[in-house]
Amino acid sequence: MEFTLNEIYGMTRNLTKLTNKELPVRISYRLLKLLKGCSSEMETLEKARIKLVEKYKDEPKEGDKEGDIKVSDENKEKFQEEFTTLLNEEVEIDFVPISIEDLGDISLSANDLLPLQKIISEK
Repeated sequence: MEFTLNEIYGMTRNLTKLTNKELPVRISYRLLKLLKGCSSEMETLEKARIKLVEKYKDEPKEGDKEGDIKVSDENKEKFQEEFTTLLNEEVEIDFVPISIEDLGDISLSANDLLPLQKIISEK
C-alpha cells in the first residue's frame, strides 16, 4: 500500500493507540507489522530532516546557548519547501486495509480515526 511520508507522520501516534487496544490476534499482528514499517520510515524521515536542519542552520553567534539551532527567515522558507517536498514522497508498505468490523467494539475518537481512515475499510 502506498503512503506519503506525511500520512505516515500523521497516523503513527494514533496507530500506536490502536495497537494498544484489545483486538483479535491476526488484526493486532497486521497492525504491528504496519507500525513497524511506519516506524522505520519515520526514522529515515527524521535523519533526512536533521540533514536539512544542518544544511540551513545559521552559524552560532556570540551569546547563543550551546546546542541552540537558529535558522534565518530566508533559510526557513527554503527548509520548509524541501521538507514539504520530502513529506510528499510516497513509500510502499506491505499492508491491506482492515475492516472496521474487525475492530469490534473498541472506542476511538473521531480525531483518532481521522488519520487512520486509509488503513480501515468500511467492509
